[in-house]
Amino acid sequence: MKTILRWSSVLRQQFGERVQKVTLDIGAGCPNRDGLTSGGCIFCDERGGGDGSFLKGVPLKEQIARGVRGAQKHYKTRSVILYFQSYSATNLPLERFCTALEEALKCAQDLGARVCGIAVGTRPDLLPQSVLDYLDHCSKQYQVWFELGVQTIDEQGLAWLNRRHGLDAVEDAVKRLAQTRLRVCAHLISGLPNEDDEQLKRSALWLVSHGFHALKFHPLHVLKGTVLEKYYEAGQFVPLTKEQYLNRLILALAALPENVIIQRLCAGARPPRLVAPSWVLDKESFEREADEQLAAYWRNNARW
Repeated sequence: MKTILRWSSVLRQQFGERVQKVTLDIGAGCPNRDGLTSGGCIFCDERGGGDGSFLKGVPLKEQIARGVRGAQKHYKTRSVILYFQSYSATNLPLERFCTALEEALKCAQDLGARVCGIAVGTRPDLLPQSVLDYLDHCSKQYQVWFELGVQTIDEQGLAWLNRRHGLDAVEDAVKRLAQTRLRVCAHLISGLPNEDDEQLKRSALWLVSHGFHALKFHPLHVLKGTVLEKYYEAGQFVPLTKEQYLNRLILALAALPENVIIQRLCAGARPPRLVAPSWVLDKESFEREADEQLAAYWRNNARW
């Protein structure tokens, strides 16, 4: 019976203790946005997928200190991954990106953290060769991950989300990343209009077949101040129920090879940022249900 290969377990085995992500916002912006506060993909709010630290004026050193001390206090670990999460972190000149990364490394180490890795969130069409070369060099010392917002391999879905890139950008990113030591995780969304129950599975299998090492799954949820909120209020978008999303997720998980790392099963926000659906608030309960339903799937589909 196949189980979920969770990233937390992989990291614990590699480093001997829990490894906690420290999320960072360096205000990189995104080529799909007008500055920081408007435009972009229809699901993205002004925080660009992060906690809004840059817009609040929180210095990078303070963000790191908060994350490192939180890991030590709440999770009893000094092992961390520095995660440049918000917007498209590679949307900066190389010098500024390097300065931010090196400042983050020094600050974390000065606080007694054991930096196990670096994660960089960005778009498939925003991988400057200079940044790839720099991070490939960093990978000699740290585990370096790119988290690419792929979302779906369906071209119509990409257009509806206003991604402003096609599948060809993902294919190009895969080819270029294959020439490095960098590890790659894809973000995938389920719940687009007219999407069938197996689209998430098709997207996941395509990505794995093209060399992605890990996946993050997300139900499409509505954040305040987004274009998607307008669609929701106008009745043009209806979020998946928990049961619908679980069904699609289990189909995808069951089809994946056993060595694919699952970094996340569900993602959401909290009020007042979250508009709908409310079921994404209880992630712990959802994780338990996913484990139970995957086990039930294997019992019901066993081949003797």
